[in-house]
Amino acid sequence: MATRTYNIETRRRQQAMLKAGITAAAVKLHAARGATSTSYADIAKLAGVSLPTVYKHFPTMDELLHGCTSHVIAKAPAMPVEEIFSAPDLPAAAELLVAAMEQQHLHFEPWFTWREDRVLPFLTGLTDSFRNMQTSFIAKLLGQHLGKAVHQAMIAGWESALSFDLWHRLVRSHGLSRPTARRIQVQFLLAVIGPTPTSSSSNG
Repeated sequence: MATRTYNIETRRRQQAMLKAGITAAAVKLHAARGATSTSYADIAKLAGVSLPTVYKHFPTMDELLHGCTSHVIAKAPAMPVEEIFSAPDLPAAAELLVAAMEQQHLHFEPWFTWREDRVLPFLTGLTDSFRNMQTSFIAKLLGQHLGKAVHQAMIAGWESALSFDLWHRLVRSHGLSRPTARRIQVQFLLAVIGPTPTSSSSNG
């Protein structure tokens, strides 16, 4: 009985390692060429497994995308929530939030650049879920500093100013330095809520 249990556990570990290897290969290919331009055959070749093996672990594209996005998200920089909410004022909180979002954008950039959330329903749903969490976070942060003065337009403005698209355009399309891009984003955030004292550390 002990031998059988050992064999079952060994088999499970082997299958888990195999699935992890397939996931890692898919993640690498999706970063390099996008998910829509990556075939299961490409993944099998890079992972060093047979095509049926890939299908066995990921029968559908949605299951593959779930595995890949979970892998990438697990390695993303943590959001310093407590530090942001402990900031002495809104300008300081905005600087911390912009800096944290920059790290997130840098991490996700290889996959976000392909803009495939516009064509793959699974990624569309994931993006919408993330946006909803972000707007809730922003609403709570603004509420802490502004009380009842928070309006939906402010939340929408902050969400837009913190978006990957804006960061990517500033840093990649316009070639601005990251400190300059951060400063611009902080200025955008504060402009949305109107006149407010500026923080002396905004030059990053």
